[in-house]
Amino acid sequence: MSAPAVSLSGVPSGEDERRRHERLFLWGLAAVGVVMLVAAAARVQANPLLALATASLVVVAWQRYLLAWQTLLGYVLVVILFVPIRRFVVNSGLPIQLEPYRILVAVVLLVWLAALLVDPKVRWRRTGAEGPLVLYLVAIAGSLALNLPRVVGQGLTPEVVKKLWLFASFLLIIFFVASALRTRRDVDRTLMLIVGGGAIVALFSIIEWRTHFNPFNHIDRIVPIFRLDPTALDTLSRGTAVRTTASAEHPIALGAMLVMLLPLAIYLFRRRGERIWLVAAATLTMGALATGSRTAAVMLLVELLIFFWLKRQETIRLLPLLLPLAVVVQVAMPGTLGTFRAILFPENGLVAEQSYAQGTGAGRVADLGPSLSEWSRTPIFGQGFGTRLSSPNDKLQNARILDDEWLGQLLELGAVGFLALIWLYVSIVRRLGRLAKRDSSADGWLAAALAAAIGSYALGMLTYDAFSFTQVTFLAFVLIGISGVAVHLHKERSAAVPAAA
Repeated sequence: MSAPAVSLSGVPSGEDERRRHERLFLWGLAAVGVVMLVAAAARVQANPLLALATASLVVVAWQRYLLAWQTLLGYVLVVILFVPIRRFVVNSGLPIQLEPYRILVAVVLLVWLAALLVDPKVRWRRTGAEGPLVLYLVAIAGSLALNLPRVVGQGLTPEVVKKLWLFASFLLIIFFVASALRTRRDVDRTLMLIVGGGAIVALFSIIEWRTHFNPFNHIDRIVPIFRLDPTALDTLSRGTAVRTTASAEHPIALGAMLVMLLPLAIYLFRRRGERIWLVAAATLTMGALATGSRTAAVMLLVELLIFFWLKRQETIRLLPLLLPLAVVVQVAMPGTLGTFRAILFPENGLVAEQSYAQGTGAGRVADLGPSLSEWSRTPIFGQGFGTRLSSPNDKLQNARILDDEWLGQLLELGAVGFLALIWLYVSIVRRLGRLAKRDSSADGWLAAALAAAIGSYALGMLTYDAFSFTQVTFLAFVLIGISGVAVHLHKERSAAVPAAA
């Protein structure tokens, strides 16, 4: 009997792999037939079983594509973009409530970590952000070690564990993205998914602005295993219009997320030359305006300044496109531009407006003095990671509301964690900026877009508690992972050019 065909590397050949898949599919088909016969004999409703079996066969038949790492990342991004976090849980019958994104992220990351241990094809890939991330982990460990009696004594352990898991998922997603995306095609497809999905969210936010109807609150009608938590619904107003939330946790977080995706749409237009990405950019801008968020306006300005810094001439040539966009916004969303002018330039001045209502999230300037005084008592490692509970919904609320993530990080993790975050964002933007300035190709535009998106998120953290909102922060860490891939691909391409010559 002949041995199975193998390649020179000792791996079964494509023909052998195809036959293995065919045998697996036939066994699966036979198993489905047995299950259907048993269900019929037992007079069990067969439709759910048939649906599950059909889905399983599809996965078996197309596992090479449906279970590829890039595809798994796509599943995670789709859930993060379209399933509102904290609004839906899965009807699991368990005593604990599980959110869809938590389940999917946990499964994908655990499978990936297991593959790192057993599959030589799956490798841990450096991103260039290891230094600041290690320092941030040191800050977390130090803050908890020095504040352990407070954590245990005040019953904060469950909240701390929850935040540790959330940050662990943010951290691991960076390296999962760096491992899963191996080529420029992988990167472009992922960015197309993110920008396209974000444009759809923006379109529905515009519809919500006009009709006050949020279709994302009715996903349970499409996916019956999801259950809506009615207490999570909240409608905030600014001016005369309802501030939209779409699939985000808050209008500010929605505006920040949509603005963060805008430079990526510009990159895709430059890369592919397709006007659909300009339409996506316009939709993202209008969706951000529908939130009535000052943070979104600040981030837009930051992105414009970063593009001026990195791609000045090209940016100036694109500026005339703002005029027809302003006309479209005024026609489709009348009053929006006037509302933004009012919130950016309030009657009594912006500083004066932010100098009252200390501790309510409305007075960012008023919170500075008391917060710095509080920080001076634990300046090195802070009060403990995840120990400041500021939401009125927290039963153990023990801190004032701060609409300033940087200030919150300073209080929780002290100077060590604060400096680690500064190191993280500055090093990433500088590395991408150097690449963007010296390279006028698609690599340079990708670097400029990522620098603008990540830089705007970092500056936007000054105006809201960013890490409290999972959707926008998760996407920000995904972009950090993509930035590492972009730099790595550029180095590979640069090294290959002399070799080819």
